[in-house]
Amino acid sequence: MANAVSKTIDDLRERGALSGVDVANVAEVSKATVSRWVTGKAAPQPKTQLVLSDLRYVVDRLSEIGRAHV
Repeated sequence: MANAVSKTIDDLRERGALSGVDVANVAEVSKATVSRWVTGKAAPQPKTQLVLSDLRYVVDRLSEIGRAHV
């Protein structure tokens, strides 16, 4: 079963076309750290969770704008 962080990262990959490296760069962590989050072996710190939440918000907004202009 996927955890909430894993679902968020999957959504960023699908809707935002972001790679694990992209997420790592925005969150200022290593790609290996993102991989551990996805597999549930680690969890982001609260500050990083906020960064991921903000990134998801931006991707959601851009997705809405893209749909409005199609």
